[in-house]
Amino acid sequence: MVIIHISADLKSVFERIGGMCFKAETILNLCMDGFMKNKVNLLDEANKVSQTARDEGNELRNLLSKKAAESDANKELLKSLLSIVSSIEMAITGLDSTLQHVRTKITEGILFSDKAVGEIRHLFKETLDILKTAGDTLVTKNEVLMKYVVDKYKNLSEIADVYAEEHEERLIKGLCEAKHSPAYLNIMDSIMTVIWHTKQALMRLFETK
Repeated sequence: MVIIHISADLKSVFERIGGMCFKAETILNLCMDGFMKNKVNLLDEANKVSQTARDEGNELRNLLSKKAAESDANKELLKSLLSIVSSIEMAITGLDSTLQHVRTKITEGILFSDKAVGEIRHLFKETLDILKTAGDTLVTKNEVLMKYVVDKYKNLSEIADVYAEEHEERLIKGLCEAKHSPAYLNIMDSIMTVIWHTKQALMRLFETK
């Protein structure tokens, strides 16, 4: 998608999609705090923010669909914008899944090793950086920022693979309880889903026709 001249109303759409990324950042911040402090009420707050982000996504989809019906509509641009909104919504779905898995960990009293806690915290912090950068990218249309997110996704994907392998080794050595393993892996998998969909949204932003 070549972004050259866009109308003021579509410019506001980019800003609103960027705002969804910033809401996602807030969700993850609350999730990370809930994870570190074992506080479910922080997850409840995150769920409320998630709903506002979903409401925004629905409003944007309706707006873009109406614009697509106009005779002089730039249908390719609108199609791309709808795709970007959908990708950000999928990232938020990944955050909802992360919240649920963290909630399970807290309510069931599942304990992680210090190493596992550190690994999850690292993924959370790196994902926060990606979400903030994604929001900035959608507002500024800066392709350098998009490439930063793509490279960071590749790096974190490799790190997550290493974490999973090391987790298996801890299980084999009896350093982790097998019944706690799904909680760790589910949190890690859901956060990687967030990163992947965010990356996809930004790649779509800079696709050329």
